[in-house]
Amino acid sequence: MRRLVMLSVLVLLSGCGAGTSDRPCPRVTEFPAELQRQAVLELANAPALARMMDAMAADRAFNTAICG
Repeated sequence: MRRLVMLSVLVLLSGCGAGTSDRPCPRVTEFPAELQRQAVLELANAPALARMMDAMAADRAFNTAICG
């Protein structure tokens, strides 16, 4: 669980130090269904992290809608 939290924090903070990208839209990473199911089970025990992941999912949906 701690590793998942640390990984999530690292992912969130990695965007803070990035410069301007040449790409017009951010990259959207696809995850296998089994990994998604495992994440859902783990997030059930981490409500704050679940809220953060929900926000990232909304950003992803927005980027997909805008960038295709």
